Amino acid sequence: MHASTGAREQSTLETWGVVSACPFHCVCRNLSESLSTLCADKGLLFVPPHVDRRTVELRLADNFIMEVGGSDFANMTGLVDLTLSRNTIHLIRPMAFADLESLRSLHLDGNRLTALGPRDLTGLVNLQHLIINNNQLVKVSAQAFDDFLLTLEDLDMSYNNLRRVPWESIQNMASLHTLNLDHNLIDHIAEGVFGELYKLARLDMTSNRLRTLPPDPLFARSQTGAINPTPYNAVISLNFGGNPLHCNCELLWLRRLTRGDDMETCATPAHLAGRYFWSIPEEEFTCEPPLITRHTHKLWVLEGQRATLKCRAIGDPEPVIHWVSPDDRIIANSSRTSSFSNGTLDILVTVSRDDGPYTCIAINAAGEATATVDLKIIPLPHRGGAGSSDISTGRNGGINSAAGLQGVTSTSAQVRWDLGRLSTAYVVWMYQIQYNCTADETLIYRSCCCNCFFLCNQKNFGQHFTPLKRWISCSHAKLLKYLSITA
Repeated sequence: MHASTGAREQSTLETWGVVSACPFHCVCRNLSESLSTLCADKGLLFVPPHVDRRTVELRLADNFIMEVGGSDFANMTGLVDLTLSRNTIHLIRPMAFADLESLRSLHLDGNRLTALGPRDLTGLVNLQHLIINNNQLVKVSAQAFDDFLLTLEDLDMSYNNLRRVPWESIQNMASLHTLNLDHNLIDHIAEGVFGELYKLARLDMTSNRLRTLPPDPLFARSQTGAINPTPYNAVISLNFGGNPLHCNCELLWLRRLTRGDDMETCATPAHLAGRYFWSIPEEEFTCEPPLITRHTHKLWVLEGQRATLKCRAIGDPEPVIHWVSPDDRIIANSSRTSSFSNGTLDILVTVSRDDGPYTCIAINAAGEATATVDLKIIPLPHRGGAGSSDISTGRNGGINSAAGLQGVTSTSAQVRWDLGRLSTAYVVWMYQIQYNCTADETLIYRSCCCNCFFLCNQKNFGQHFTPLKRWISCSHAKLLKYLSITA
């Protein structure tokens, strides 16, 4: 009897091969020459330091591990499956998985991660399954998935706090089969992002904040697969219920597809709220063209001052407003001009060439509307026929206008000029400073009235200390590229 029992125990040892270098409280098994280290639900506060580096499967779920990194997984080049589910991990140190070149599956679900940085997942060149649902993610770097874009098959980022996802990375995941993004705060899907994902069979966008969906070849493939499924044209599971869909003409393309379910409902407009998306007739998916309700008609501005042009429009969908300059160019944001989403255009420092009619264009899917705003630039006056002079030129109107700069910093400069023998006949009462502080080399003009400051005119020379802090927002401005003096 004892001999029989001993034989059974020996057989068990040969089958399971208990490893001598097993971390305390863990169970280590060698089954079919594949070493597994099982440390789930052991009350661990950190990754055990004495895990056999030959481990193929490492289970660390249901513990209290707070962060991973350093040498936790160093030299585990043969690790294939790593489970870190349901811990309290709030930090993945950069390069934490750098040695895991054979890893196929990484489970990080049920933790407290708030962000994935560009190097947090570096080294996972053969990863196929990434499960990071039920965290607190608010940001995922566009470079976070770079090392496994071509190998990843399953990506689960559901039940997080994501408003944005790295669509530019997702659209390059050629092997992606399943994408779960449900129960987030996503309000935008990049157009065409699923077009090249020919292996995608399941997309779950349930319970986000999507008001519209851009046309995408994926939806057409899903319809073809539903009508005539083949091995090359399988049925695609698409779920986007629980979103506040705005049922207007922008979703008409989707309504024209054939679907087997009717769970999606409309949130707006008011007359369609609560109705099943697929039961609404196509003719009720309408839009309203833009209507400009109010705008600036005419504005007079002194040269060098700020000009604010306003244009408001309504429509369905909400119109996008663009501004066209007097020379028929779309106005883009620069260091001198700012165009806001509410239709306001700010010209921070006006110059004479800004004079003329500006066109406000409101555009949406149903059409466009325009309005004209006339901007009049009042030029700065000149006295005694003496005009402006460049800092590098000689005399102008009898005044030696060569000016000198002293104590130039990123926020201030002292300007000096010599009035010569004409100090009693001429008085410098205004000058201009031109500077640049942006990469686009756009120059900013500022006019300075000498009457507002002391030390502007003295008996034989003029000097003026000009504080620029109220003008310049950048810390390393290229100051005073140009100076003109009006006498």
